[in-house]
Amino acid sequence: MNRNSTHNFTGSQPAWRTLCGLAVQLVGSQESFKKQSNILKRLFTRYGPEETERFLRGALLLRWSSLTGLGSADGLGRRMALAAWWQSQNSRKANLPESLGSILRKAQAQP
Repeated sequence: MNRNSTHNFTGSQPAWRTLCGLAVQLVGSQESFKKQSNILKRLFTRYGPEETERFLRGALLLRWSSLTGLGSADGLGRRMALAAWWQSQNSRKANLPESLGSILRKAQAQP
């Protein structure tokens, strides 16, 4: 994703609503979200809906209660949230069923 690209809200209404819902879940209330909504707008505009969703889901995994960490200028909060999200995704892949090859090998090994 080009960090200098801009995304508009009109073409991504369903994505924007989903992100707002995640942000409200993160901060705990509509009132808190209203105070921090500019951070979400900046993230959406700068990184797009997919990356912003990863940031929010990572922050939820880290049990953060504010968007301010994601809006930091140095990017540490975004990197931490993204790392948490990727870690959760990678751990899901480890829990997938066995591969077909390993199942066939087991079947051949049994008498």
